[in-house]
Amino acid sequence: MSTWTHVAAVIRFDGLQSLGMAIPDLGNTVSYEDEKDKWDKCTVPCGSEGSLITTLWSNPSKNSIAAWTATIFGDLRDYEDIEEITAYLKRITDGKHVRNGVATIEVEGQSSVVLHWNEDKWVKVSETTTA
Repeated sequence: MSTWTHVAAVIRFDGLQSLGMAIPDLGNTVSYEDEKDKWDKCTVPCGSEGSLITTLWSNPSKNSIAAWTATIFGDLRDYEDIEEITAYLKRITDGKHVRNGVATIEVEGQSSVVLHWNEDKWVKVSETTTA
């Protein structure tokens, strides 16, 4: 029987696109159908059927400080490393102007964690263990 990990996260990044501020790098994703070379380049937490999915919305108003909103979500098969997902979130927000963020990570039948962006770091708000 497979272990599934479910993730849902939203992160708001501040910046001024009109000044050429760097777009947040959410990493390289992969899906089940992709070729081996793409799997080798994946930099996002990944299960046996693919990685988390990422989207990045860019504010059409290039002079708005609320520049980008990232969504990170997915269901990872044969995967249960909450710490690796937390490290990924830290990596993509490190050195960035983050307005706010929240993430839920659930390993089926084991534990569930909620993380919240607090000033300059990810903070574990709650953790539930199921047995």
